[in-house]
Amino acid sequence: MSYNIQNRASNIEISSQLTGDNTIDTPQKVNIDALKSKIRTQEKKENFKNKAIFVSLFIGLGTIGYFVSS
Repeated sequence: MSYNIQNRASNIEISSQLTGDNTIDTPQKVNIDALKSKIRTQEKKENFKNKAIFVSLFIGLGTIGYFVSS
């Protein structure tokens, strides 16, 4: 087990020497709630857009139908 730890540490030292960077980047944590809220707002915008298109088409067809039938 201690061999794996030493092996891993030596890999880090070698990789930092190759890149010339002494700091090692660790993956940042992602807030799932923030991502979910962004998806919800995007879906609300798309839903509103779809409703607006549907209503405008419905009103347009109704208007055309009214003038044609008159």
